[in-house]
Amino acid sequence: MKQICIIVITIFLFTESCTVTKPLTSNVKPGEITDLKLLEPYSYISKIKKGNRGQVDDSISAVSKQLVYKVLESYEGQIPLKGKIILTGKEINESLEKEYETLMLTVEKNKNVANITITPTLLRVLEANQTRFGLIIVSTGFTRVKGNYGKQVAKGFALGLVTLGMYYETPIKAYSTIYAIIVDSMEKNIAFYRKSFVQDMEPLDEAAVTRQFRKIFEGYFIQKK
Repeated sequence: MKQICIIVITIFLFTESCTVTKPLTSNVKPGEITDLKLLEPYSYISKIKKGNRGQVDDSISAVSKQLVYKVLESYEGQIPLKGKIILTGKEINESLEKEYETLMLTVEKNKNVANITITPTLLRVLEANQTRFGLIIVSTGFTRVKGNYGKQVAKGFALGLVTLGMYYETPIKAYSTIYAIIVDSMEKNIAFYRKSFVQDMEPLDEAAVTRQFRKIFEGYFIQKK
């Protein structure tokens, strides 16, 4: 999945945006989800060192993963998590990583999540842990090294001068996307899917990530304000 986080991004208008997609759900009601366990999250955060091209940074991604744990703990009593499923085997984790990507791509193409069969390794893991519902979290995004953003803004400004303002590029400072999937081992499908995008906010900004999780589960587990 790491290839999806090699990022080259430039936009024409500088706008700070925060978007959450419409929740996709099966016939299972939120109140029925009482046996929910968190599967080990995956994070793919890129660092842009030069220009607008980034590469996945393992250290930053590890920090992002720990931040997911921390933020979810802050929602104790609102998101009904009853524990975690942490696997140590390399082979099974690699299988799950590929299956998560497959699930996400399948949902993007087929919005009827009740008709999407969960993948075999994932199903075996849930059944082995006697868990009906599993929560999958995948975080992607990018950040920049100090000084990179200013240089890219200056380049865009210079281009605007050369083209007499007809063409002006403004880079995105940072980006954070969080995907949340609740899988149902009894029905063998997806009970819930939603994702949140935050532009120009750091993916390691705890307050921003906390807001993203609230938006994802608002109206489902978390009451709307």
